[in-house]
Amino acid sequence: MRLTRFNVQVQSRIAALVLFVLLALIALSELIFNNLGALNGDPADAGQALGLTPAQQRTRLLILIALDAIAGGGALLAIIGLLARNRAIAHGALVCATGFLAYGLYQIFAALTQLNESLRPAAIGIGALYALLGVAAWFVGRRVALSQATRG
Repeated sequence: MRLTRFNVQVQSRIAALVLFVLLALIALSELIFNNLGALNGDPADAGQALGLTPAQQRTRLLILIALDAIAGGGALLAIIGLLARNRAIAHGALVCATGFLAYGLYQIFAALTQLNESLRPAAIGIGALYALLGVAAWFVGRRVALSQATRG
């Protein structure tokens, strides 16, 4: 079966839609169920496990909440752009990528400078994964946005 250019564009849009739905779910569920939940709980317990004071843990959680909101909001904007077939995909993908990259780099930085040594490998791994998700969001969003622009 031979794929036409139109079929390839449709398949790449569907793949991008799946990716951005997953990225939105990751970022927003992390925001709501993990970071916001921990912020509303007792930051002293979680902070102690990480080797942080309650004030440091609160600050860390606020930073992660902001970065999750940026990444999740960007993913939602990219989804809207994909469904509406407009330029919002490019903007959403860039915001989503920025949020995930910043989240990943912050996790790596925190692992190297703040967290217990026993938690460093896991935090660095999570940070690297988030950074890679940001790179994927940027590449996929850019590719779909360029294919939409050349299509008309």
